[in-house]
Amino acid sequence: MPRMPVRGEKLRQRLDTLVETFDVSTIAPDPLQLVLRYTNPPDQEVAGLLAAAFAYGRADIVVANAGRVLDRMLPSPYEYLVKFDRAEAKRRFAGFAHRFHKTPELVDLLTRIAAAIREHGTLGELFRICYDDDDRDIGPSLTRFVEALIGSRRTKALDYLLTSPANGSACKRMNLFLRWMVRRTEPDLGIWDFVDPAKLVMPVDTHVHRIATFLGLNGRKTPDWKAARALTDRLAKFDSADPVRYDFAICRLGILDLCSRKRRKANCDVCLLRDVCRFPVL
Repeated sequence: MPRMPVRGEKLRQRLDTLVETFDVSTIAPDPLQLVLRYTNPPDQEVAGLLAAAFAYGRADIVVANAGRVLDRMLPSPYEYLVKFDRAEAKRRFAGFAHRFHKTPELVDLLTRIAAAIREHGTLGELFRICYDDDDRDIGPSLTRFVEALIGSRRTKALDYLLTSPANGSACKRMNLFLRWMVRRTEPDLGIWDFVDPAKLVMPVDTHVHRIATFLGLNGRKTPDWKAARALTDRLAKFDSADPVRYDFAICRLGILDLCSRKRRKANCDVCLLRDVCRFPVL
């Protein structure tokens, strides 16, 4: 096996150190906080899909808004959906708002998740049916999963909340959900042990796309599925069995404003990646 170039080896070392630095103790604010409230896998699946679906915008607002939804489903979001009543849900979640999604869009999403649970028992069982280990990556399985969830009731809101690789989207939020369910080590849960973590694709949002560009890991201008796939391939050179393990730490740099578009000298001077970053401080 050929040796990795010197810069590549240094970058891997820095990223490995970054992963060790940002552990579960640094999780706030992150929608994964909401999933970690639960210990029962069916509850974790439901909380994970809801938290991921609304994981756009500021992380603290995502946690607050999705958290209020889950609070209204206590003690078990899974059991709530097993007994789901659409008319009752409209009353229960009246006044919900997250950016441009309101109560009707939330109820539509809950209706589709409840239908999947009624038919398959759990979201994990539905994904098991959709999963094919012979696929190069998780993309085709995710496409089938989203199609099964949405069914014939496709709406613009559902297409936005449950993104599919078939549309060319980076599918940041759905890939994030899969990371939580599949990866075996903290902060992720690893409850879908039938899925190979090597098949996962990086959840690429603006933070990850920007920082990957600074590190020379991204050459694409648009954070789409091709960019996510290419970034995953590059990270697989550092860890072929679990390339997505770098996501949580890299994303922390953006969410905590430690690496912003306007790079600040105070942050750059203490950044663990400063000697492998290709962009000077502005």
